[in-house]
Formats: sequence, C-alpha cells, structure tokens
Amino acid sequence: MQTPITPFESIGLCFSGGGYRATFFSLGVISYLNRIPFKNETLLNHVEALSSVSGGSLLAVAFARAVQSENYDFETFYHRFYESFTPGKDKLVENAVGKLESAEVWAKHPHKRPSLINAFALSYADMPIFQGEFGMFKKSRSSHLKHVCFNATEFSYGKAFRFQNVGVFGNGSLRCAEMNQISAKIPLADIVASSSCFPIGFEPLVFPDDYIRDRKDPQYKAIKRLPDFCHGLGVMDGGIVDNQGIGSMVNISNSKMRDKPLDLIIVNDVGSSDMQPWQAESTTDTSQMSIKEKIRSFLKYIKLHWLYLFVLFAGFVLMLINSLELIKDKAWPSLYITGGILTGIGLSVSMIGAIAGHVKTDIVRKIKTIFRKNVPASLLDEVKSFQRLDIDLVKRMIIERATSGAKMINNVFLKQIRYLNYELLYSSESLKNRRISSVIGELNGERKTNAEITAPKKQLKTVAMIASEAPTTLWWSEEDIKLDRMNSLIACGQFTTCYNLMKYILDLKKNGIDAEGMDEMYKALKKDWIAFNKDPMFMVDTRE
Repeated sequence: MQTPITPFESIGLCFSGGGYRATFFSLGVISYLNRIPFKNETLLNHVEALSSVSGGSLLAVAFARAVQSENYDFETFYHRFYESFTPGKDKLVENAVGKLESAEVWAKHPHKRPSLINAFALSYADMPIFQGEFGMFKKSRSSHLKHVCFNATEFSYGKAFRFQNVGVFGNGSLRCAEMNQISAKIPLADIVASSSCFPIGFEPLVFPDDYIRDRKDPQYKAIKRLPDFCHGLGVMDGGIVDNQGIGSMVNISNSKMRDKPLDLIIVNDVGSSDMQPWQAESTTDTSQMSIKEKIRSFLKYIKLHWLYLFVLFAGFVLMLINSLELIKDKAWPSLYITGGILTGIGLSVSMIGAIAGHVKTDIVRKIKTIFRKNVPASLLDEVKSFQRLDIDLVKRMIIERATSGAKMINNVFLKQIRYLNYELLYSSESLKNRRISSVIGELNGERKTNAEITAPKKQLKTVAMIASEAPTTLWWSEEDIKLDRMNSLIACGQFTTCYNLMKYILDLKKNGIDAEGMDEMYKALKKDWIAFNKDPMFMVDTRE
C-alpha cells in the first residue's frame, strides 16, 4: 500500500553532472525554490535531501555547507557563490594549473600526489564556499536538510562511491567501521574534486591517501591496514554509474531511517537523451598500396641511401666550384651557402642513415621474434593477411573503430545508464506522484510543451537554447561570455523549475490529489510564468 502523499512537505533534489552547465542550472533551481512560498515558508526550506554528481556537486556541496551556518541567509549564499564563478573573477583552471606546476605547493601538501585533480582539489580548498570537513553533516545544524549524498565512483568494485551522512558511507562492498570513522575528516574540497573529475581528462583521487593530511592519525593508520585500502582506492566522477544522482535519492526516500518516503523528488538534469548519429567515413578511395608495401617503402630510407650520398656530393661539388672561382672567375657567397647547407644535410642524413640501418635490422629482428612467440601458430596466417590490405582501407577501418568506440563510451553507454536510472525512478510504485524530471532543454523549442500551460515565447526559448548548448566545461570561454551563458543557465533553471512545478500540480489534481496551499502556489507560479515569458532574465537581473 502506498504511503499517503502530502505534497511539497518533504522534497529531494537531484543535481546532475555536466560541468558549469549543471552548476548554474542548479543555482537557478534553488533560487527559484527560495522564491515560491508554501505554508509560510519557501519551498527551499522543505528540501530535506540532496543528491549530486560532478558539476552539480559544486552547487550542492556549497549550498549544503552554507545551510549549516547559524547565520545562514540564502541571498548572502547566492551572491557569494555567484561572485566566486563570475567570468573574469573565475580563476579555477588558472589556479589549478599554477598549483600543478609549483614545487612549493606540493611541498606544503606532501600527503597529496602531484596531479591535476589534486591541484583542482587544492584550488577548491582556497575558496571559502568549499572550506570545511564532511563531519559537519554528521550532526547537521539545519532544521530541514537531513540527507546529503555527493556521488563519485570507485575503481575497485566499479560501484558508486557515496559521500553521504545517512546510510553506508562509500558503498556496501567497502562497508567497515574504519570508513565511517574517518569520513568526518574528509575535506569538502576533496569531495567536490572526487565528484567532478572525469575519466581521461583527470586521474582518480586515491582514498584515503589524498584526503587525509595527518599520516600519524590513528584512524588513517587503521583504514590503511585493510586490504581494500592498503594500496589506495581510486575514486572519481559520479557520472560514470549515475549521472543524475537518482539511485542515491531513491535509496534516501526508501530508507528505513525515514518515517515515510519523500513527498517529491525533483531530478534536475542537464544531460540529453539525444545524440548525433555515428557516420561512416565517406571516402572509399584506395591507394592500391598494401601495409607491407607502405612499410617497405618507408624502411628503405632508413639506411645509407644513395640519395643521401648524392646530396652530400652535390654540396661538395658546389663548394669546390665556388672555391676554384670557375663561374665568371669569382666566388659567389650564395653558392657557398647553398653548398654548405647541402653538404651539411647530406653528411647528417648519411651518418644517421648508416647508424639507423644497423638499429633497424636489430629492431626488425626483435619484433619478428616477439611476433613469433606471442601469436599462436593457428592465427599466424590470418594475422599476416593484414599486411596485404590497402593502406587507405586500414586507415578508414581505424578511424571508424575509433569514432564508433568513442561514441559507444561517451554516448551510448552513458545514455543506457541514464535510461536505467530513470527506469528506477519511474518504475517505483512508492514514488508515484512524487517525481519531477526537470531537463535543461525541454523549453528550447525543440520539444512539445504542456497544452494546459501557455506556450513559451521566443525570447524564453532563446535563453533556454543558449543554456542547453553550454559545453561541459569548468571554465567560461569567450563564446560563453559573449552569450552571457552563466546568467542564461541560472535563468533557465528558474523558469524550467517554474514550468515543471505548474505541470506537477496539474498532474496531482488530475489524480485527485489536493493539499492546503497548492492553489495559492499555482497562482504564484502562473504569475511568474507570465513574467518569465516577458523577460526570462527578470530574476537574475533583480539579483545582480
């Protein structure tokens, strides 16, 4: 039997990954929730749980930290966070690269390996909005925010690694008393780095070594004695296993530590289900030259070639002719220069060719030996047959494998994970009428909108398009600044949240669910929707 729903009483927010695109769309979401009143409070004060990934974790960690302060004020937090990343003032990448190159920085932080991701972690640590340790969430001072979960992925069991204050810290495979004890000492800046770094662009952080400064700490020593941690545990990017943070939020809602499920989960997603189709290489031209012929053509020059000796001879003859003044009975400086250059080139390539010829013979012999030892006899003829393939055919095969492989990893795989997590959200009977998917691109004019709500105007759709086309980066490009991308993302988070809350209330009413304050909230949302269509940036401009 489903637990009765009390709309808007308890809210969970999921913030997806996606670089600054996710960070500032999320800032727009919470700033709008802080605007809408419900039962003499704002909707933001009804948020009991946060689950974040990657770029979304920048906002979630900073906001969760701010809420713990006795002097917490949302407007103050908003302006501090906004100013920390404003184009022109945002020095995150510059500071990180500077730290990576500085021997002095690593001397001051000997517990951290010199790496790009640790340089980013130290840069986050310099920012007041990320200072502090995870222990502050163990005994939360917040009157409403009870659950926080900042998601990463561990590289020992291939599971989500959850920095969470309620439930299992890490995951079930890593569950141990030592993990729970040391979790309070983990710097928030390292958590942000763990969640936001992505494969290939960054390397994993090593847990607990990169996180704990004091090597004499008894809790550090205790966890290092365990098999899973003695050599260090790689931790990075929550987007690998769940880029929307849905799994963690569903766990929070269903937790036995709660009296009832969350009344509403809002998944704020800056990802997309769309993808550009993979296309085969258009060229089918061939050079009619096999790999074997191409290699032989190249290798024939790696020796004392007659061409090298000819260049040397030509240079020597030019200098000799010029020395004997055989041309109009005088020496010509240009011939000296030309002859000298040719002689130098001829001598150099002849010497290199002679040496390389001996080395080539030795290398080729070793490669053949390795080949014979490692390729099974049964496959020898098949492998050798590749030598006869046309070189342009091989080039096309390599390009197509590389492009389709990249598409598989970056699009198909991650989208399948996305579908699975949304299936988890929408297949759960306990979450029926308790979920909203708020997607960054749903109001950019490329999708149909709810017929019961006034269609978005052109200006709003333009801002939504600018926001949805933001790249997945942790910096602002000149193009971003030109398009005012940061403010467009914030505005998009605001009016997309407004639109989806209206749609959600309409759906509740269709399902026979009503509650005190819902009608007044809908009137306020409708009024704001009209204002957003007149000026999509009205809230952003007011705060500036």
